[in-house]
Amino acid sequence: MSKSKQIHEKESQAARLLVPDGYSPEDVKDLSSVLNALVADAFALYLKTKNFHWHMSGQHFRDYHLLLDEHATQIFGITDAIAERVRKVGGITIHSIGHIARLQRIADND
Repeated sequence: MSKSKQIHEKESQAARLLVPDGYSPEDVKDLSSVLNALVADAFALYLKTKNFHWHMSGQHFRDYHLLLDEHATQIFGITDAIAERVRKVGGITIHSIGHIARLQRIADND
């Protein structure tokens, strides 16, 4: 076996180690893209929910305030599970608020 072929084979083996079994690099890219958009949407939904929580008023303030806080906690909790799934399939997850803003599909209510 030539030196060049040995090097190529070692590089191929190293690359395969970076991607979990059953996922091609294309699969990882596709899955990561979809899951990162879900993470961004979950963060956007979390902030929207907290916004309504912080600005709740009226006759049913306490009930709605507590309900929205509980929902926000649950929404925030799922972001970690989704982001960890991105890493588990071999992808790279979001890094910043700016990245979230670029990926989110849920509109802000400023």
